[in-house]
Amino acid sequence: MPKFFINKEDIKDNAITISGQDATHISKVLRTELGETLTLCDGCGTDFFAQVTSITKEAVSLKIYETLSCLAEPKILVTLFQGIPKQGKMDYIIEKCTELGISRIVPVSAKRSVVKIDDKKSEAKKLERWRKIAAESVKQCGRGKIPEVTDVMSFSEAIEFSKSLDLTIAAYECERDTSIKSTLTGKTPKTIGVFIGPEGGIDDKEVKMLKDANIQTVTLGTRILRTETAGHTVLTAIMYEYNEFEQ
Repeated sequence: MPKFFINKEDIKDNAITISGQDATHISKVLRTELGETLTLCDGCGTDFFAQVTSITKEAVSLKIYETLSCLAEPKILVTLFQGIPKQGKMDYIIEKCTELGISRIVPVSAKRSVVKIDDKKSEAKKLERWRKIAAESVKQCGRGKIPEVTDVMSFSEAIEFSKSLDLTIAAYECERDTSIKSTLTGKTPKTIGVFIGPEGGIDDKEVKMLKDANIQTVTLGTRILRTETAGHTVLTAIMYEYNEFEQ
């Protein structure tokens, strides 16, 4: 069933009118007819099931008949601290992690990041694009919440931010002993943070910063993964460990 995001404040007497591109998509692309049902979502985890009552060139009106919490949202809240990669890779990371249930993505300006965002104008432009990708990916996969894409943080700022989480780990190619599974087994965190380095990996000084903050480095096995693969690999492992792939 198609899902469209709305502002909850726009609902009046269980009725809402959708205009703009979404209205065009509903009427022209989906060829929706009167009486058909669509799913509307407020972006905060609530789904509204609504029947189409009117269709014009400019707008589609619907009557809401049922309200439910979105079942597609994971109970475990995962924050990805992603070292900013080369152009284009961040788009892929956001898209795939959104599909898998990420809660928040923090772009991190790491020492080995090839791309440096040095001015507010450039940062604002990238953030606008990344947030748009997150919103579009949520529509595709049927989730009820749009993952937060925060402003860019330095490595030290990201570590400080991670202190608010129940558990934080960092994927590190030089780690030999500690696996993701051994770090998660027996623990019941509600919030988890994951550090992933950029293409060049996490710098030695940054590794020391992680360890000084009691953030556990973990191995992803004998194969070294690309930065655009590592994040959603760890996220998949976390979701599996906490039974988020069950119906």
